[in-house]
Amino acid sequence: MISVKFEDEIWIYFQTNLSTRTRKEYWNVVRDFDRLTGHDPLRLTRKEALNYYNNLIEKVNANKLSYNTAVMRLSVMKSVCTFIETYTVNHGKRYVNYFESMSLPEQDKILPKDAIPDAREIDNLLGAALNANDNKAFLIFSLVIKMGLTNQEICSLNKEFICRDSEGHLCFNMPPKNHISRFLVIPDDLGILLDTYIDAENIQSGAIFLNIRKNRIKMRDTERLLASYTEKLVKSRKLRKHYTMQTLRHAAISYMLMGGASKDEVAAYTGVTGKWMNRYDRIIASDVINVAANYNVININISGIDNNRHE
Repeated sequence: MISVKFEDEIWIYFQTNLSTRTRKEYWNVVRDFDRLTGHDPLRLTRKEALNYYNNLIEKVNANKLSYNTAVMRLSVMKSVCTFIETYTVNHGKRYVNYFESMSLPEQDKILPKDAIPDAREIDNLLGAALNANDNKAFLIFSLVIKMGLTNQEICSLNKEFICRDSEGHLCFNMPPKNHISRFLVIPDDLGILLDTYIDAENIQSGAIFLNIRKNRIKMRDTERLLASYTEKLVKSRKLRKHYTMQTLRHAAISYMLMGGASKDEVAAYTGVTGKWMNRYDRIIASDVINVAANYNVININISGIDNNRHE
């Protein structure tokens, strides 16, 4: 039930500052949250925020809600709870807006079989980087193909993220996303490759990957790096089409599923919302969450890597 306190102290701001149409949209969203949780967002737990978030995805998947409407509703909850947080903190109390870092994944699509590179194409891509003695490209492509890291995660990797588990395996301790941390075991082939690269590049701290200006690499830099290889390989008919960093990530997820990892394991490892994993059903034709990459059927051959520093 929407409380008098919410109406008198919070809603009055939106009632005063929003147009009639927008005000009605905001009120309906708040009312939907109230129906789901039994109270207004003046009280908010992480569990309630996740329930609301998952409820939006379920409605989209069931065709009961359009994707754009779901995005709008989540945006409204972020806005309302941001105001509540500011108001509450200004009055000397604590409030956490658990919606702040949440975002809906891209609209669900079932990927056709030819949407991702096959094993031969992956071998051609990595082989091209290897033949060019481009250790940085080889490692970046391998991390995406083997572990399913996003382009943003690749660019944000710091040496400080690397640690070892109790068995001595290298791991990435990834920063929290949507208030959820991910502790990712790095497959042994990539662990050797990563350790070799860091040693050869003499990386003491901070960003693992730098651009030609010696600044932290950006997403456009990695896309250009990949495009510099795919363009040549398409012309030589060693790739069927131009692939993006996102395409390589789709490939990684698909190959983990092909190798026997469950959807829940892969979703937790790669940070994909579990309810959106069905996009990979057509590709695969048919509780060790943080080692899902070990199921990946792609093996990285590191025997030809040059251990000298790459300029």
